[in-house]
Amino acid sequence: MSNEIKDIFILPTDVRGKMPDPPLDLYDHLPFQIGRLTNLIRQVTSDIYVQQSGLSAREWRVLAMLGCKGPMMPAQVAEECGMDRATITRAVGRLEKLDYVFTGGDAADRRRKVLYLTDKGVEICDEIRPVMDARGLELQEVLTKTELKYYYQIMDKLQEKAKQMQSKL
Repeated sequence: MSNEIKDIFILPTDVRGKMPDPPLDLYDHLPFQIGRLTNLIRQVTSDIYVQQSGLSAREWRVLAMLGCKGPMMPAQVAEECGMDRATITRAVGRLEKLDYVFTGGDAADRRRKVLYLTDKGVEICDEIRPVMDARGLELQEVLTKTELKYYYQIMDKLQEKAKQMQSKL
């Protein structure tokens, strides 16, 4: 990270203010950089779909996951979206009220609850798809095919390591 970016926010000092010595270097901290990039990308991609659809971000993520993978159990949606089950339950409740999803059974196991898209849910996914695709392609165009391949390989490694770390908590 260039020093120009690091030093943008130099403020006057007050003797009462303290700093760790040495100062934290968030700009060279991988989790900080990933989080920062994630937030920026979210602002120029999914936040736009959410605004257009009238859904919350969590509701859109549930709807999009069902539009991506098809019928799923709530726990599977939670795992895939990286959200807790209570958040999924709230999102599904609103999506059911809007008639975008319904909770049905599983022919193989009647105790199992499965989330399904309705015709209206498919319709909203189809409305959002062109914007979603265009925004994704616009971001990808700054990378070569090789860079994109390496990006996915790196992300897979980081996700696997984070899952290993999470299992030890």
